[in-house]
Amino acid sequence: MWDKLNDLHQDLHQNFHERIEELQNLGGLRIWIIHILDENGPQNGVEIMDAVQLHHDALHNHGLFRDHKHAKRPSPGSVYPMLKKMVSENLICKKEDGRYDLTVKGQEMSDKIFKRFQGFHGKHRNRGPLAIENILTEIDSYVSYLENIKKEKLVPHEELIGLLSERLRNIQESLHDD
Repeated sequence: MWDKLNDLHQDLHQNFHERIEELQNLGGLRIWIIHILDENGPQNGVEIMDAVQLHHDALHNHGLFRDHKHAKRPSPGSVYPMLKKMVSENLICKKEDGRYDLTVKGQEMSDKIFKRFQGFHGKHRNRGPLAIENILTEIDSYVSYLENIKKEKLVPHEELIGLLSERLRNIQESLHDD
């Protein structure tokens, strides 16, 4: 069963990233921004540039970029004008803290573009027999990500981190209740 799940995950992951490269050729930076904000939530311009670079490096390491015409990291001169344009198109909004987030229109576009992958990666997960395992695996990935973030970036979120920790502890303790 685990081998089948791993194979499914690898196939979906590879197909997903192949589709991202295809979409990049069609929509370039706009598609990357929509994907990153949908995947990671609100981000500022620098975080978006970092995420594009991380995704590019992952695709390149998997051999999915066949040439080197793709820039590894978009420049501020391309990202910020695109963010401004996307705000004017109501695809994203700029929050008071300077981070950008998808609007309803932007989320609808993301769902339309990436809908074929929603069963495993998206917000509308398949609630079949592997759903709990998928969710726990995803939580584990997010925890790994948080473990690598500088502490000063996490400090403003300390209360929420504590609440989430407590909720997970309560779930674990409930498993032992008779």
